[in-house]
Amino acid sequence: MTEVFVTHQKEDAILWLTLNRPERRNPLSSEMIAALSNAIEMGNEDPAVRVMVIRSSGPAFSAGHDLTEIQRRSEEDSAKRQERVKALLEACAALMTRIMHAPKPVIACVQGIASAAGCQLVSACDLAIASEQATFCTPGVNIGVFCTTPLVGIGRNVSRKHALEMALTGQQFDATAAERFGLINRVVPATKLQQATRDLALTIASRSPESVARGKSAFYQQVEMPLDEAFQLANQVMLENLTSEGDAKEGMGAFLDKREPEWR
Repeated sequence: MTEVFVTHQKEDAILWLTLNRPERRNPLSSEMIAALSNAIEMGNEDPAVRVMVIRSSGPAFSAGHDLTEIQRRSEEDSAKRQERVKALLEACAALMTRIMHAPKPVIACVQGIASAAGCQLVSACDLAIASEQATFCTPGVNIGVFCTTPLVGIGRNVSRKHALEMALTGQQFDATAAERFGLINRVVPATKLQQATRDLALTIASRSPESVARGKSAFYQQVEMPLDEAFQLANQVMLENLTSEGDAKEGMGAFLDKREPEWR
C-alpha cells in the first residue's frame, strides 16, 4: 500500500494540505518535499482553489529534515553522499520558493513544534497562524550543524538579531515570541486554531483572485529591490491592475454601485 505523505481536502475555496507522517514528526524528507511540491502545483492549477493551507497531523508541525536520510549509506562514498544530500537541499529550497511564487496565498497552520526546515516552511508561507502550544526553533547548532538554509526564509521574516538568536542558541521559542519576532501573524488557543485559520483563508478567498495573484507576485519582487526600483515595479503593476478590464473594473464598479462584486 502506497504511503500518503500529504493528504488533500477541499473545503469551499480552501485546499487543506496535511503533512501526514505523525509518527515521524512530519519530517521534510525527499518524499514529503516531493508530495508537498506536487500538492502546491495541484492547488495552483485548480481554478476552484483560492487559498491553500499547510497543516500537519499529530503533535508536531514538522521536525525538519529527516536526519536518517542525511546519514551516509553503506554503499556510498563521500562524493555520492554529498551529491545526494545536495539534491535534497535543492529540492527543499525549490519547495520554499514554489510556495512564495504560487499565485495563490499559502497559510501555515501550526499546532506543534516547527523545527529547522519545518520552521523554514512556516517562514516560506505568506501567512501563519499558530496554536498557543506551538514552538519554533533552528536547533542545528546543538548538533554542530548551523541552520544556514532555514535562516534564508526566517531572516526575511524577522529581524537579524532575532534570526541569529534562534540560530546561535538553538533554543525553542514559544508562539508568543514567534509572533513578537514577526515569524507568525497571531497566536490562538489550540481549540480555535483550525477555525481561526479557516476564517482567515475565507476572508482572503472572498477577494479578487486576479488582484491577489498580481499583488502577491509584486510584493515578493519589490521587497528585495532598492526603494526606487520597488516603486517603479509597484507602480507598473498597480497601473495594469487599475486600468484592466478584469476584476479591478468589476470591483470599482461594484463599490460605486454599492453591491457585492462578482469576481471572475
